[in-house]
Amino acid sequence: GLMWLQHGGNLRHTTEQNDGVSRYGGLMHDGENFGVQEIRDEGLVLRTEFVKQPGGDHGGDWSWRVTAKMEGKGPAPLLSLFFYVATDGQGTLRPVLENRTRLAAVAGTAEELGDFTLTFLPPTGEDGEGTKYASYNFLAAEIPGLHRLTDLVRQSLRESSVFSPPGRPRRRFFGVSS
Repeated sequence: GLMWLQHGGNLRHTTEQNDGVSRYGGLMHDGENFGVQEIRDEGLVLRTEFVKQPGGDHGGDWSWRVTAKMEGKGPAPLLSLFFYVATDGQGTLRPVLENRTRLAAVAGTAEELGDFTLTFLPPTGEDGEGTKYASYNFLAAEIPGLHRLTDLVRQSLRESSVFSPPGRPRRRFFGVSS
């Protein structure tokens, strides 16, 4: 799943009517093998796309891409995307670190799937050009259900959280709105 946070804004996990998200919904899909959705939230346009390549013992391999753009002109606010993986208590998950710093994958096992791996590619700029800065972290936690996930992530963000891309001054996060 996906959560997002614009610096100084709301931590979002779902899109519901009357929650301030201006527009969201599927743009196209076949209900089985591919889909595209778009979420517009306070000038941010999040586009998620997925496609399934059939095959294997469990129906196929999935690919998922998230694109984030700001509408209008001016400097883009700091944006954090939180990807999460959960087994609903029916399996195990293990972070796979590259160079002991970058979360490269999540390996797991589940009764329905057997062994599986979710791989995270480094983020890129438009048209796949140029690597964008990203910080990869993971939070392993036991939660009583996905409905409590937003609260868990909100509680784990602290005023001491610091964002420092190469060659730029450090910026601090100051709280998260509900």
